[in-house]
Amino acid sequence: MHWSFRCFHLLCIAFLAVLHGRCAREITIDLPEEDPKLVAVCHFSPTEPFRVKITVSQPVYGNAIPTTPEVADVTISKNGLFVDKLFSTFTPQGSLYWESRENPVPGQQYAMVVRVPGYPTLETTSVSPVFVGLDPISLSAKDIDTIKYNETRYELRIPLQLQVKNLPTTNQFFAFKLSHEIGVYDYSEAPPELLFTSTSDSTFFLADGRTLSLLYNIAEPAVLINENFWNEDRSVLSLIVRIAYNPKEEQPRQFFVEWRTLSEDFYRYHLSIARQGSSVPLSEPDAVYNNIKGGYGNFGGFSSKTYTVELAK
Repeated sequence: MHWSFRCFHLLCIAFLAVLHGRCAREITIDLPEEDPKLVAVCHFSPTEPFRVKITVSQPVYGNAIPTTPEVADVTISKNGLFVDKLFSTFTPQGSLYWESRENPVPGQQYAMVVRVPGYPTLETTSVSPVFVGLDPISLSAKDIDTIKYNETRYELRIPLQLQVKNLPTTNQFFAFKLSHEIGVYDYSEAPPELLFTSTSDSTFFLADGRTLSLLYNIAEPAVLINENFWNEDRSVLSLIVRIAYNPKEEQPRQFFVEWRTLSEDFYRYHLSIARQGSSVPLSEPDAVYNNIKGGYGNFGGFSSKTYTVELAK
């Protein structure tokens, strides 16, 4: 009986091995060839001129560094009227891009045209969004917790309520960025002497599960808020700000909330990029949003304001 069971077990293994071998077949997929096109990316705000990065697209299987054309004719118009022809310049790292002489104005529609010899002309439009701000931010000292990890590492946990002022019923496209300032003190003096301050460009935070599932880190850097967050008449974003410090020489002084109102083009593009790396089970990544006719890329903007929140000394 034992021998018969063993033979049956071996036969099953052999059958499964053959079945696996039949299923695991190598399939060759011929990807369609496509002529190279231009890729233009311009993310604008009222505090800066238009800056346009132009590269040449690559095949699906390409992994080389994208090339930038040396010559391009880039123009911007506002509400159908010519505004500026952009000039070429370089970043401190040596990357070529094109820049305008004027800043965008909120509430106006802009169009961009890019011409490079040998490639189709690029055309696109987008609106510079009108800023939708927050109600005044207030804190209560009794609600702030101090977490002690060890003698040299404490952490402030600060409840933060971001109430959107007059939340629109449509185009609920927002993002935010948190940062903070810490003072370094000489505690041998009475009162302690402030030596210098340092600012962190990124501040950690906590939130409930639903909120975290609808927030995306984007490359701006900023945190994008999915428009579905505002369903069911929500108008408040609740976070817990986390600021770590060394109590022997440091003290948090203030933190900053940069709040952004986004154009739909800016929002759709960054949401599609963020969802390329989505870890939600059974979800399909979005196709990368493209609002460039004749090529690829994104032309979209935002308006922003930074709110300063003082911490009790």
